[in-house]
Amino acid sequence: MGVRVIRKSVRRALSKSNLPGVDFTINPCTGCMHGCIYCYARSYCQKEVGENWGSIVIVKENILEILRKELRRRPSGRVVLSTMTDPYQPLERKEEITRRILEILLINGCKVGIQTKSDLVLRDLDLLVQNLNLVDVGFTITTLDKDFARKIEPHAHSPQRRVRAIEKLSEEGVRTWIFMGPVLPGTDEREIEEIVEIAGKTDSPLYYDKFRIKGFMKSGFAAEMADRAAKTDWKELSQRINKICEKYGVKAIPAFGGA
Repeated sequence: MGVRVIRKSVRRALSKSNLPGVDFTINPCTGCMHGCIYCYARSYCQKEVGENWGSIVIVKENILEILRKELRRRPSGRVVLSTMTDPYQPLERKEEITRRILEILLINGCKVGIQTKSDLVLRDLDLLVQNLNLVDVGFTITTLDKDFARKIEPHAHSPQRRVRAIEKLSEEGVRTWIFMGPVLPGTDEREIEEIVEIAGKTDSPLYYDKFRIKGFMKSGFAAEMADRAAKTDWKELSQRINKICEKYGVKAIPAFGGA
């Protein structure tokens, strides 16, 4: 996979967040190598990165220094890694920026939430189990069909690897959660139930969100999904999800406040 990596300095590490349950976010990079075709983040970053989503990643080379300075003011609240990129995308294996960010946050007693599509998070299991009272880890699982996942999330780890990772974390006592978002148009009830079952087995609440149609979905399979999403009765689908979660004793939480 040919990805252009650019290194730039930033003036800010932590960003205040309006998301429910999230006080601050921190994104080690701009852009994401996973290249998910539905990802809204491309609409909120530099034009070059957004138009070449998955092919250009900007590494924030001084983010650790900036973060240390910001934490001297000891902001309180929960910090989430990450909302605009995957903190464990492939380049993290070599860069280890996320691990060092995590170390700094935890040393300072910050509560940290992690959201990823990668089992690379298991590399940092030592930090997580040493700080069980401060950390939680969520995995985005949109489908369990590995071939379909490769089509919509071309460079992310397979759903099966994510499932094994969340099971491992749960076994180690780490608080876990699943983000079924976006709920892809055409997802059948059987697959939703399978994902909910995983949430139940790992004692994970299930966050879910509708497929949000964005301006970049103008061609190819993304456009096809957007067209199908426009014809989907989201209220009826969300009621089905809630009913399935109730069946398995899983806490169902509409993401972004249900907006």
